[in-house]
Amino acid sequence: MASGIVHLAITKQVCERYACKDLSRLRFGNVLPDFAEDRQAAHFRAVVWGRNKRTYDLNRFRAEFGPKLLEDDLYLGYYLHLVQDVCHRQIMYDRYHWNPLIKENVERLHNDYAILNRYVRERYELSNDLMIPSHFPEEEICKVVRFFPEGLIETMDTFFTETGKGDIFFFTETMADEFIAEATELCIREIEALKAGTSVMDSYDLAWENPPYSLLETTGNTRDLGGYRIGEWDNRFEADRRKTGEDGSDAAGHADRLTKEFRFLRSDAALEPSANDMEFLRKIGATTVIDTRTVSETVEKRPHGLKDVEGFAYYNLPIEEGASIPESVEAVPGSYMKIAHSKSIGSIFRCIAEAPGGVIENCSAGKDRTGVISALLLWLCGVRKSDIVYDYMRTRENNKERFGLIKMFNPDVDMNIVIPRESFLTDFMDLLVAEHGTVEAYFTSIGIGAELQRKLIEKLCG
Repeated sequence: MASGIVHLAITKQVCERYACKDLSRLRFGNVLPDFAEDRQAAHFRAVVWGRNKRTYDLNRFRAEFGPKLLEDDLYLGYYLHLVQDVCHRQIMYDRYHWNPLIKENVERLHNDYAILNRYVRERYELSNDLMIPSHFPEEEICKVVRFFPEGLIETMDTFFTETGKGDIFFFTETMADEFIAEATELCIREIEALKAGTSVMDSYDLAWENPPYSLLETTGNTRDLGGYRIGEWDNRFEADRRKTGEDGSDAAGHADRLTKEFRFLRSDAALEPSANDMEFLRKIGATTVIDTRTVSETVEKRPHGLKDVEGFAYYNLPIEEGASIPESVEAVPGSYMKIAHSKSIGSIFRCIAEAPGGVIENCSAGKDRTGVISALLLWLCGVRKSDIVYDYMRTRENNKERFGLIKMFNPDVDMNIVIPRESFLTDFMDLLVAEHGTVEAYFTSIGIGAELQRKLIEKLCG
């Protein structure tokens, strides 16, 4: 995200406090990620938190190249580039509220970098002596993505000789110095942590928000339950962690264990799915459709658009308890308990567990009935409570337009009951614990025993 010159300035500052083994490899590795055929892959970019967030997957980098980080400076330099990009994003977006979506902003920012190249290289006394390491195509990092080392050398040459045009638009000399100083400190802290076998960089919790999304073009709230960290906050996976070393929290060298993408989609009702929607669902293998709307909501009024489509298995397993609006704000958690104990709930989870591929489940808005089912699945998989609540609350943004229409056509409805709030779900979870003790005991009580629970966990996590 920053210019190559700025990355080199940070590297030089780091080396004044850290005795690297091979400065040439460190410097080359530190600018390498910006010169790849697929820059997203080169930067280890990933979607997490139900595709609601993006991150630089530093945890994955440590898992794949951990032993090399303190042995081979090319890999340390590469890794520190990603660390610096995390720092750059925090400063630019969080502190200075940079908006790349405004037309021409990105081009203007790159011109700022070009203008500042001369200042940075003189202020930090940088030299243009980058070299391509011998036998570079044989490096393990080249298995990740195709790089253009010759292009790297040529482009860096221009950074040392050319400058931008006009005046600074956004990124000033002061901001450059601020970023270089803070990124240097972060890199030093991370190197010290790596030496101790830990890390200060957790990709999962460093992730930043994506805009609200729907996976289908004809729905407003079709989302994925993939990409949530599992097993770290309970004992369910302790045996597996001891066996494989994958606990998701060992920052030194283990990849996150996350729920798998496209195993379970939560959605509002797909009443008129487009050809693109059906092609997408077939492509990802989500061809089991569970519709929890009641008969009056479906057959009589608005039939599901995938009910009779070839290649899709449609099941209408209605939950009557979620078809109407609760009487008050205080009644919502109790209504969620009724949803969780509905006559159809055991059949719904059994259908999910035994589906041959991915599942798309819906109610009307993808909020209450679907919210409860999604929360229970994530809870069973060992996803932490705050993440489960986060997934639930994304419906607040996704359904803004729907909530506006409800208010317009039903002026007497209390929107405080309709619009999701965190306490609705947390109070429901507290009620469930008070009644059953554990989420596993709850599943057992509705006829989903240990074997089916295992199948559900494998469906989302295996």
